[in-house]
This record gives sequence, structure tokens and C-alpha cells, in this order.
Amino acid sequence: MTQNLLFLVVGAALGAAATAIWFLIGRQRLLADLARLAAELDTSRRSADEQRQAAAETQSRLRESFAALSQDALRENRTEFVQRAEALLQPMRETLGRVQTQVASADREREGSFQAVASQLSGLAVSQEQLRKTTEGLSQALRSPNARGKWGEVQLRRVVEMSGMLAHCDFEEQPQATTDSGARLTPDMIVRLPGGASIVIDSKVPIDAYLRASTARDDAERDVQLDAHARQVREHVRSLGSKEYWAQFQPSPEFVVMFLPIEPLLAAAFERDATLLEFSSTMRVVPATPMTLVAVLRAVAYGWKQQQLAVNAEEIQQLGRELYDRLATMVDHLDKVGYGIKQAADSYDRFIGSLEQKVLPGARRFKELGVSSTKELEAPDPLRLSMRRVQKDELTLLDLGSDENDDTGRARPI
Repeated sequence: MTQNLLFLVVGAALGAAATAIWFLIGRQRLLADLARLAAELDTSRRSADEQRQAAAETQSRLRESFAALSQDALRENRTEFVQRAEALLQPMRETLGRVQTQVASADREREGSFQAVASQLSGLAVSQEQLRKTTEGLSQALRSPNARGKWGEVQLRRVVEMSGMLAHCDFEEQPQATTDSGARLTPDMIVRLPGGASIVIDSKVPIDAYLRASTARDDAERDVQLDAHARQVREHVRSLGSKEYWAQFQPSPEFVVMFLPIEPLLAAAFERDATLLEFSSTMRVVPATPMTLVAVLRAVAYGWKQQQLAVNAEEIQQLGRELYDRLATMVDHLDKVGYGIKQAADSYDRFIGSLEQKVLPGARRFKELGVSSTKELEAPDPLRLSMRRVQKDELTLLDLGSDENDDTGRARPI
């Protein structure tokens, strides 16, 4: 037992000794490798330092060389560069100068425009204020029935005069007529038509409800006022139709024109009352605004022009007939004058023949008998006129009639 234990201890000691020896041998190898690696690292470090130093020296030399070359190139090219830069920048400088001038001019113009606009806006504000006051004054004035009536009559007269008609010639204001029952009717105007007829025009300004509708706060109130306006227009149509102006101013077409001086008055009434036009036709009333009335009056003026042309044509025919008769009389007188001239010429030629044959031969004998004279007796030349008679057939071709001749059928003397 003890012997076995001894063998185990000796074996363990030998194993430990072997392990220690192997460890020492390995450690020596590691130290040798470390020394070798350290030497190689040191060599590599020295080589890298040398290369770094060489690179730094090379870089320094290159920097110095480049700086020298750059300075030389810069000195050599500075003048040319400046010249080229001046050549390139000169157009830009001129353009910038023009742009600055234009900008300054535009600024001045813009400032002037701003001032003008400000002045115009100020004037516009004043005008709008004046227009508002005028509109308010007109609105207040038109609420008075008398003022409305006068204003409507003035507008009617302006429209009629604008159509080219003259007062007391083509139209008459405020004519009066009396019905069979003794009632007096006074329409605003009658317009005379060619042929003696006339058109009766009466101005109406139903504007109260329309003004209230224009200032309504909401659509419901506006609709109520517009309906009231349509009823007012219908009532004016009924009133005018019941007066039957056409029966009192004969001859006249069987209708009366109701003039509304404001275009929207009639348009609004037609919009709210679809049967208003048919009702007006039944009552023989023609609603008219300035535009439609101008068209009607221009048609009337055209009729007057056509009638005047017809009158002028008849007068021209009468003047032509009289001129023809007087020309015929002149031809007779001229024929007699020509005949007298022919008779005088024949007498003159006979006188020359008698003078040449009977008087001058005896007178020339005085010279043969010794009477001296510086002048010779020469017979005048005969006239031998060939007169042309007036051809009266040329006048008879113009068949203008001879109703204005006297009872003998001859043309009247001039």
C-alpha cells in the first residue's frame, strides 16, 4: 500500500516536472518570437518615418514650386486677365447702367401713377358721395306724386326730341279734350302721324314699391314689394285703358302708349306678372320704355320723311311742267328772233348788191374825172347767213302735260 502510494507521488512529480520543462521551452520560443516581431516592427516604423519625411519634403518642394509658378503665371497674365475682364464686364456695366436708369424712370413714373391713382380715387370717392346724395335726393323727390309726374313728363319730352321731332310740329304737350259726359282729359302728349292721325302718350312713374324692393333686407320682403309694384303697373294700365283717349283725339289708332321712363320698372312688372302684357293688350294700352318708344317715334319720323318726299316729288313734277311750258315759249321767241335775223341778213345782202351794182360804179367815175382821194371804194362782203330753225319736235317728246296752259293751248309766256 505504501509502495503504491510512493509510485503515485513519484509519477505525479515526474509529470509536473515534464510539464514545467515543456512550459519553459514554449516560453523561450514565445520570447524569441516577440523579440523578432519587435525588431521587425521597429524596422517598419523607421521605414515609415523615413517615407513620411520624404513625402513631406517632396510636398514642400512641390508647394514651393507651384507657388513660384503660380506667382509667375499670375504676374504674366494679370494684365491680360484684367483686359479681358474689362471687355467682358463693360457691356454688363452699360446694361446695368441702362437698367438702373430705366428702373429709376419707372420708379418716378410709378410714383406719379400712384399719386394720380390716389387723386382719382379721392375724386371718385367724392363723386360717389355726391352721387349717393343726389340719388337719395332724387329718391326722396320721386316719392312725391307731383315730382314724379313732372319728372316723367320731362323724360318723355327728352325721348321725343331725341327721336328728331319738334314741338308744335310733330307733337303737342298737354292737349285737352272733353268727353261726352263733360269730363276733361289731358294726356301728357300726342304725336302726330302722317295723314292727320295721332298717337296718345301718357307718362307713368310707379316707383314707390320698386324703391322699397331695392332696399329690402331679404328676398321675402323683396318679393312682396315687387308683387306690389306689378299690381301698381296693372292698375295704371287699367286706368289708362278706361279713359279711351283714342275716342277723344280722332283720328287716332285705338290704343294709348303708357310711357315708363325707367327700363327696370316695366321689366320687373313683367317678371312678377306673367299676364300683364295680355291684360295691357285687352285694355288697348301699349307699355313702352325709352328704348321701345324711341323705336316707335323713329318709325313715325320715317313716315313723315316719306310723306315729305312724296310732297316734294309732286312739287318737282309741277315745277318741271311749268319749266317745260316756259321752255316752249322761249323756243317760240327764239324762232321769231332767228327769223328776224334771217330777214335782216337778206335785206343786208340785197343792199350790198344794189350798192355794188348801181352806186359804186357811178362813184368811181369821180376819180376818172380827176377827183383825187387816198381811199378806194370797196364793196362790203355780203353775209349770206344760213339760219338753223329750232326743232320743236324735241320738246314734244317730253310728255309732261300741259294742264297749266291757257285756254288757247299755247304755252304761257315767261
